[in-house]
Amino acid sequence: MNILFICDEYPPGLNGGIGTMVQQLSQELVRQGHQVFVVGLYSYRYGCPDYEIDHGVKVFRLRYGLKLPVNGTSRWYNLLEKLPNFIKRNLNGKSAYIHYIDFINGLITESQIDIVEMPDWNTFVYNIGIKYPILPVFNIPLVLKLHGSHSYFSKELNEPGKKRWHTIDRLIWERADAVIAVSSYTASQNTALFQKNKPIKVLYNAIAVEHKENDVKRAENLVFYSGSLVKKKGIFELMHAWNNVIKELPEAQLVVFGKGPMEVLKATLTDKAIASVTFMGHQPRPLLMEYLQKATLAIFPSFSETFGLVAIEAMSTGCPTIFTKLSCGPEIVTDSVNGLLVDPNNIDEIADKILLLLKNVALRNAIGVAGKKSVQKRFDLTQSATDHISFYQGVISAFNLS
Repeated sequence: MNILFICDEYPPGLNGGIGTMVQQLSQELVRQGHQVFVVGLYSYRYGCPDYEIDHGVKVFRLRYGLKLPVNGTSRWYNLLEKLPNFIKRNLNGKSAYIHYIDFINGLITESQIDIVEMPDWNTFVYNIGIKYPILPVFNIPLVLKLHGSHSYFSKELNEPGKKRWHTIDRLIWERADAVIAVSSYTASQNTALFQKNKPIKVLYNAIAVEHKENDVKRAENLVFYSGSLVKKKGIFELMHAWNNVIKELPEAQLVVFGKGPMEVLKATLTDKAIASVTFMGHQPRPLLMEYLQKATLAIFPSFSETFGLVAIEAMSTGCPTIFTKLSCGPEIVTDSVNGLLVDPNNIDEIADKILLLLKNVALRNAIGVAGKKSVQKRFDLTQSATDHISFYQGVISAFNLS
């Protein structure tokens, strides 16, 4: 099968869970004998080659915006991003989008693409301001994968959001020929959000899991966090909880991976706590996995997730993991069995669960082993790729009959 993924954050640039998952799934599909193409619209600031072959995956990064000199800083790009949308549209937003659509249409024909999959989050669509840019109707089916749209997270966080972005989300939803959700929770919330009983196939995110035991000795009192440094990830609550952890266990250390307002977060820490926290910024996935191999525990107290890829990445290494009680958290982690769950609104509970694992070696070991086994059983990448192909085949058959 020839598959095209639409993705504007394919690694190793400043990607999130969508980029990581597209890369992992694409590489596995290639290993299983399929041809995979990835196309996205990227700002010049993202960097990375315009074209590369990544373990057999053919990746095209088309560009928009202005190609500005960086000179060791991002000040020019920061200024560009602050421009009003109507200016950004007319710089080259419209022409970039037209070229993007033409490129996709050409690729579908020349490479005999069988199916296209796109996420429900698209940075270019939201930020440039092209009026409701939706992919046109192709002669092949378009699958929408629900990783978490603007509308989804606005509803989850009880925020009004942007009317225009809500319109974009609705139009993309209506455009899709088939829909995948990365968790049952995400499927049900999107059905309620768009108030249409559209069939949704649940296919969990997945990763390649090593079945051998971790031979790296875990550090003592090293807590790991990874995620965007934004409100919905519970990072501010984690900082407040960390002040309580340090009061009781001064030798504890917290390592924070992720892009965002580090100085704002530092301002929430006490003088004692700030010396125990290391902000690493955005880092490549291999370094993230290296830290998960040695961390005492990992914590992700999110207010909203569609799946929480980093949680299963942590569990896959045998790292005892604390996840959220909200959204899909209980669907991924069974509390006190293969991990712990916390309410991100409860700072005392976050601190207490961190201290519980730091002080209880037996509990850490039991949860770590159970967590790894659950990922091997439920979130195996090889099986996930097979399940995707089976779903795609059904979608293609139904599309050709319609």
